[in-house]
Amino acid sequence: MFKKIFCFAFASLLGLSCASAANYDNFRNLAPGALKPFARDIGSLLGSGSNQTARPLGFAGFDIGVRGVAQFNPSRGNTVLKKNNLFGLGVVQAEIGMPYRIDGFVRGGAFEGISMAGGGLRYGLWNLSDEKYKINAMLVGMANMATHRYFYAVHFNTGLVFSINVPVVAPYLGVAYDFTRFEAQTVNDASLVGKKVSVSAARFTAGMRLKLKLGYLAGGITYTHDRSLVNASAGFRF
Repeated sequence: MFKKIFCFAFASLLGLSCASAANYDNFRNLAPGALKPFARDIGSLLGSGSNQTARPLGFAGFDIGVRGVAQFNPSRGNTVLKKNNLFGLGVVQAEIGMPYRIDGFVRGGAFEGISMAGGGLRYGLWNLSDEKYKINAMLVGMANMATHRYFYAVHFNTGLVFSINVPVVAPYLGVAYDFTRFEAQTVNDASLVGKKVSVSAARFTAGMRLKLKLGYLAGGITYTHDRSLVNASAGFRF
């Protein structure tokens, strides 16, 4: 099972541009009933894949890496994107450790016409431990903004992440809640120009992180609003 998770995750991270053909330009033909399902799918991409451990970096610690997330198929009612089609998003994320078990991070990227930027804070719930098989827990708060020539989205989430100090390959679990405010900007239907909607959804993630000498590889599966996503990350952490 874990092998399948890693295969799915890194296929999305390394081959996302080949596998994904979202065709966001079709948003111009937006139907009224597709606005909220499309907004939920964009929110799930923005919220997923930012965490692969609950261990704080520690003061002056640093992490820089890439994050990839892909949804296997659009939500029911999302007629903008092709049915049964993988689509996703890739970002670069940089993190820094601060006092009192707090980490700060910023992230940004551009993919298939969507540009996004964001960041947030994490707080370790108790004193961190690197003892084998100990559990770390962390609260996370994040905000993102995404723009496309045809739409605009602001995303917020809060969540809780757990990870276990297993040597070499460590599991992690996360539960979060996403809130997305979405605005249609350029569409053929004049009644939808400037139309705003707000959507929200719970999100659940499970994955594994492979520890390397100076870095890591991680992959996970996310479930949210009746859809599955695959997450992947790779980076340097010290």
